[in-house]
Amino acid sequence: MNLYRTKPYIPEADKDSIMSNWKDVLDTGMFIQGKYVEELESEFATMCNTKYAIATNSGATALEIALRATGIENKKFLVPTQTFVASVSAIIRSNNIPKITDVDLDSQCLNLEIIKENIDETVAGVMLVHMAGMITPDYFEIKKFCDEKGLIIIEDAAHAVGASIDNVPAGNLGLAGCFSLFATKIITSGEGGMITTNDQKFARRCKLLRNHGMQKNVDIFLPGIDFGVTCTYASSNYRMPELSAVLGISQIKRAKEFVDKRIELANLYNKFITNDNIIKPTISDNIRMSYWQYIIKIKDIQRTERVLICKRLLEEFKIPTANAYWPACHSQPAFKKYVKGRVYPNAKKLLSQHIALPMYCEMSKKQIKYVAETLNKIV
Repeated sequence: MNLYRTKPYIPEADKDSIMSNWKDVLDTGMFIQGKYVEELESEFATMCNTKYAIATNSGATALEIALRATGIENKKFLVPTQTFVASVSAIIRSNNIPKITDVDLDSQCLNLEIIKENIDETVAGVMLVHMAGMITPDYFEIKKFCDEKGLIIIEDAAHAVGASIDNVPAGNLGLAGCFSLFATKIITSGEGGMITTNDQKFARRCKLLRNHGMQKNVDIFLPGIDFGVTCTYASSNYRMPELSAVLGISQIKRAKEFVDKRIELANLYNKFITNDNIIKPTISDNIRMSYWQYIIKIKDIQRTERVLICKRLLEEFKIPTANAYWPACHSQPAFKKYVKGRVYPNAKKLLSQHIALPMYCEMSKKQIKYVAETLNKIV
């Protein structure tokens, strides 16, 4: 049985259209910021029910641009330790300061209590990371609290294409949502990212920042004449290529289908995992989780035992697993100065006990059952 930890899914029925549109890009020579990027942005805004979407070349640069577009500098942003390093790095690269916090034991996200414990006058905002596609059940309480305190919410929605809470989509829960379209994510453009927002001025700043902080000078009386550019912000090139957008368009049209399939697979895991020592994800009825990963926790084990279980799964049963994310951000050398004197008991416990199981659209019921029954036997 051939299993992957994760795998992008490009349906066979989509490949002719993708290739045809790639040929169009090659034939026209319009490689950058053309009609396909615009179409992908439009599709994304529709999916998230936002007014604007701005394509970038990665999820990491989407976060950095969004933070810079706030105009805030030298302030703190809360960010959970259980996230990819790009979340923290984006705060630093926007000339702000990450305040790296612990996470909720159940959701693996921030909760209202953690946010309240870490807020003071130096904090300007909160980065809500939708871990594995889970929107924190405390979202509406968090939003109310942040609005009352004047705190900005930036969503790290890298895992959360197609996720929602009370039918409000990820990407429409704060000032901005930032998505990753990397090859391992819910949908992919190979490499790529997206910012969603309802704020027109903010969207304009994001568009400038992704393109060296500049725009072309235009003379309405002499159209087509090159009058150079005006650089408003010191920035860099964060643009998405047209070739990537072509793939992204084919994928976003299937986003609901892909998330539906992941939920179906997660429900099969829930059914077939029967070992009482294994804690399965608990999802509130009002949350649609995108299941970027299906993460279990094993009761009362230490990290060394977890590693041995993963090793046995791979070597004896050919079942690949993953962790998200260990070492956590508070343990990373690059962020050492931001975590002095802080402790992370919940994250430490979670990361010692959790295992991310295979999860991708092409998995079969037979494969899910095999993974589940193997876990039931060896844990």
